[in-house]
Parts: sequence; structure tokens; C-alpha cells
Amino acid sequence: MDNFSMQNWALSGNLRILYIYCRGYREKSMNKRILSTALTMGAAFSTTVLAQDEVAPFWRAVDSASTSLGKSANDLYTDLSLLDTIKIAGETFPITWKSSDTLFLSHDGHINGRFVGENKEVTLTATIHDGLSTKTQDVPLKVSIHGYEPYSNYLFAYFPANNNENIYYALSNDGYNFTAINNGNRVVAADTVSIKKGLRDPHVLRAPDGWFYMVNTDMKSAEGWASNRGMVLMRSRDLINWEHSTVHFPDKYKGKNFANVTRVWAPETFWDDTYDNGDGTKGRPLVYFSLLTNDGTIAYDKVFYAYSNKDFTDLEGDPQHFFDRGKSTIDMDIVYNKIDGLYHAFYKNEGDGGICKVTAESLLPKSGAATGSQWSKPSKALQQTTEAVEGAGVFKLINQNSWILMYDCYNNGHYQFTSSPDLNSFSFVQNTEMKGAFTPRHGTVLPITAEETSALLKAFPSKDFEPRVIDIPDSIGVCDGKKVVGPCSGTKIIPYVKVGEDGWNETLDLKVAKGATVQFGPHPWDGKIWNWEGPRGFKSTTRENTLKNVDGDYSGYYTVTYTNETGCKSQAKIKLVVDDPDKPYKEPDTTTIRIVKDTGKNVFDLKFMGKVVRTEYFSMNGQRLNAKPDNDGVYIKKEILDNGMSRISKIRNR
Repeated sequence: MDNFSMQNWALSGNLRILYIYCRGYREKSMNKRILSTALTMGAAFSTTVLAQDEVAPFWRAVDSASTSLGKSANDLYTDLSLLDTIKIAGETFPITWKSSDTLFLSHDGHINGRFVGENKEVTLTATIHDGLSTKTQDVPLKVSIHGYEPYSNYLFAYFPANNNENIYYALSNDGYNFTAINNGNRVVAADTVSIKKGLRDPHVLRAPDGWFYMVNTDMKSAEGWASNRGMVLMRSRDLINWEHSTVHFPDKYKGKNFANVTRVWAPETFWDDTYDNGDGTKGRPLVYFSLLTNDGTIAYDKVFYAYSNKDFTDLEGDPQHFFDRGKSTIDMDIVYNKIDGLYHAFYKNEGDGGICKVTAESLLPKSGAATGSQWSKPSKALQQTTEAVEGAGVFKLINQNSWILMYDCYNNGHYQFTSSPDLNSFSFVQNTEMKGAFTPRHGTVLPITAEETSALLKAFPSKDFEPRVIDIPDSIGVCDGKKVVGPCSGTKIIPYVKVGEDGWNETLDLKVAKGATVQFGPHPWDGKIWNWEGPRGFKSTTRENTLKNVDGDYSGYYTVTYTNETGCKSQAKIKLVVDDPDKPYKEPDTTTIRIVKDTGKNVFDLKFMGKVVRTEYFSMNGQRLNAKPDNDGVYIKKEILDNGMSRISKIRNR
């Protein structure tokens, strides 16, 4: 058989064969299951392609490596776990990795740095080694490192009740528990911006052009559920001062069926970065909403869309059909997930109850395709309750690959929050009770910076909310003229300690009498991931810990590690000294052992450093070699010292 190879060729019937090489094909594995495929590439020709199980194991290992990173590499939040080897058909193939830019991603998959607010693409090349020969194959893989999100808090914009259709704000540190600001008063008065003197269903979008865009249902429910005739468009640079315009469908679309609307419900915006503005720039808010008319042309609520004009004071052109499930559909909310490359549109099954979603690879249908054809079939119901729900809102937690689906359990006095790692399966998190000044109905949550939070609290005070501040990590370099920061920002630990019945004090150095009771209670108080280590084998995973009737055995350093929501760790050491004459405290020996390279010789800065008495070498799959390797490749070197210790390192032969 002639040798040939095929890489990344698209075949008919949606068949795609990756890295199927037949150069190393073994005749003894041949059978008659042959896949014949006609390929067209410039000119028509035909060839014979071996089925997957007939391809040499080495090339199957190459194929496996090409998919080993998974979709998470499309928007990478955390370190990669890279394969050292691939085992196929009883053979082991070592893999080595090389990053194209170690400022962002190390060769072992560890994230070293990030841009702020934008992703960085790095090429991570896997080299597969054939253990039976010197043959290798490089597989370049694209990794998009998630940009650091410079946010600290969450803003919830909502209207509070059918008899109070104005815009209110609440703030949160965790995205689940909110506190109303402006002393529980409205921040936008409906009678100053809307035709109907009512604002419902506010949706706020942070856009790349520096504006915040808000759209609202222009409606007063006291006039009936069929009294809505349009929407209110608003934009702001600071979430405080808003420009506003109204779109009144009977006037704007006079003489057309859109003038006969009885519902223009729950409008939202999505930034379409493909929209051509005609002036060399791209990007425009796409406004989508549910429509119902009284003339039979739109017999039940269907979702339509229109682009706003450039200054967000009006809609351009007639509304276009967007989505129709065959029954009334309202409250659509769209987010884009970079990991799976899909738009996810959540909506309420009006009349049927429940929240479902559809997905699409593109926001609009492909050229020539039917309107609405871009969307998938609807999902099953996604709410985690049997209660009646509406007003789905989806947002992502700050610097986390974790999505929140919230909805209004409007008959039961609470919002329900659920979470998902992939926007497909959701799990219950909590019910957030509506009480006091916080009684949200349909609204939007979006992350905001510490500076934006501070400005909001200055304009709309609240004595009940203490904002969390998440610092942007320190700069570690510059790339393409832009600052590169560390991969995450740890949360400062405040080491509160309490002795006996005394109050809490902030200290890292504590001296107490024998028999005392000591309580550790560091902040952040709402932190959930704590790990403690200390004297006497002390270990704990709770924030607060109490030591009773202490003596000298309790003296020493108590190390607390806090892991915040983004997976970033911070640490504090609290020194406790118990005044116990029978067991006096001795400072531990913190001497470390190290080797300093000097002109090729090992210089021992401690007399306890052992000498190398034996050296062993291993392949990357852990197989011990009989001698020091001569062939090119990467190997493991193990040095056994005369003090019983071992030193292990990775070496490369070229």
C-alpha cells in the first residue's frame, strides 16, 4: 500500500477525520473494513481511507492529542491539565508541550498572566513521541486565555411592584444577596421619561463603545395588560445620568400592522459587533422584544428585533421576525458563551409556564435562510422549582466560569437563583427573599467596577451595604503595548482573634495566659473555602475555630488559607504564644536547604546537604532506562542523595 496522509479534510455526510495518517500502517492489523470516500479539492478524485481502528497507534495518539484540551481552551479561566502520555493499543506515547508565549501560559499549562478585559490567544504545541522510533509529530493548539474582569460588585436594576413601576437599584458582593440603595427610593422616575408613566422590565447592557444601554417596557399595568404600545430607550456613561427617548409604535409604524400592537414586552439589547455602521466602525445594539397585535397579524407573542439608530434614540426600520416557538413567548434574554461558541436565548413559555432556551451559532440567520432558522429546538424546562416563574435573567459571576440563571417566582415573594458551568444544566443555589426595600420584579444583573460602585453609593446612598473591593492583580509585563497582569487577585484576610469574653481584635501576634480560650474568626466573613494548619496537628476547613484551655502545646503559627470565588488563594499566619512555664515557646527553625550553581559546581550553603550517590533516568511515561539517554527527547532525571533525599528534574536532549 502506498503511504499517504490526510489532515483536517471535511468529508461529505459531516464526517471529519483528524490527523489520520497511514505512513506507519501495519499490515497485520488490516481487515476489510475500508472507508471509500470521494474527495473534492480543486478537482474531483477518489482515494481509500482506512477506518479509525486500522490506523497506526502513533497517528491515533496524534489525533487524541489534537482534542485533548477540550472546549475550555476557547475561553480559559483556570490552568490546563496536560497529558504526559497517551496509551493506545498497548503502546505508550510521551507528549511534551511548548507555549508560544510564556508571559501568559507556561509550557505545563499554568496561566501566568492575562490582559485586562480581553482575551489573549496563545499557541500550545503538543509534540507526540513514538517510543519505537525517533519519530515525532507536532500538533499546534489554540488557547484563548480569559481576560481579567476588572469588576468587584453586582448591580441589580429592577422595578419593584405593579403599583410602583419605576427603576430601582440594588447592590451585591456575591451576585446572590442584594441590598437596595438610594435608601430604598427609585433612581429613575417613570413619569419623567415614559409615555405611559410606567417603566417595567429594565435591561441594562454594558457596551464596548463606553455606553450603558437600558431598555424598558413603557406600560402602566393599572391600565390593563394590553395597554403597552412601545418602549423607552435610555443610555448613560455612568449608570447615574440617563438620556432617554420613547418609541411609540402607533406613531412610528402608522399604516402598518406594527401600529396595532397591544404588547411590546420586555425589550432587551445585545451588542452586535458585526453590524457595519457605514463609517468604518462596527457594532450596534440589536433590540429584541415580544410583539402582539390586535389585528390578527401577530396572533400570539412572537419575538422580533430591530437595530437602534446610532445615538440610541429610535429603532431603524421595521421589526424583523426573530423567534417563534409556535406559542406565546416572552421575556427573552440572550447571552453568548465563548467556550461553546453559541448564543443562548432563554425565554418564558407564556401560557404553558416554565423557562426554556434555544441556541444558535449566529445571532441572525445565514444569508438566504429563513428568519428564525438559526435557532435550535427548545430545551426542556430549566427552572428548579414547581412555582410559577418569569423574567429570566442570565449573567456570569465575576472572573468565574459560572453562570447564574435567576427568575421571578412572582406568586411566592422571592427570586430564585440557579447556577451552571455550561448554560445547559442548572442547580438550585438559593431563594432570595423580597423584603423591606428590596422587592425586585423583572430586571437585570450586571457586574460593575469598584469605582462605579463608589460613584453609585455617592449618588444613591445606602448605610446598609459595605462594598467589596477586588483589586486588579499586579502588572507582570507588557504585550502589544497593553498591560499584562497576574492570573488572579487574592482576597485580603483580616485576622480577627478573640480571647475569652473580650471583643474581637485584628492581630497576627497573640500572647495569652495558660488555660485561656482563643477564638479565630478572620474575614471575609462570607468566605466559604478556608483551610487551617497549626500545632498539635491542627487542621480545619471552617472560618471560625475555638481553642479551649490552651497550654504550651498550642503555641506556634496557625496558617490560614482562603480561596476566593475565582480560585485565587491568600494566606495569613497568626502567631499564638501561650505563657506556660512548663512548656515554654521556642521559635521554630525556618532554615531552608538550597543548592547554588557556581561555575558548574554545587556549592553547599548548609552542611546538611547530601551528596549525589546515584542517578537514574526515566522516560516521560515513567519507564526506567538502563542508562543515560542518548536520543533526542524529554526525560526524567532522579538524583538520590546520601541523606536519603531525592531530587527530580526534567531534562531535554537535543
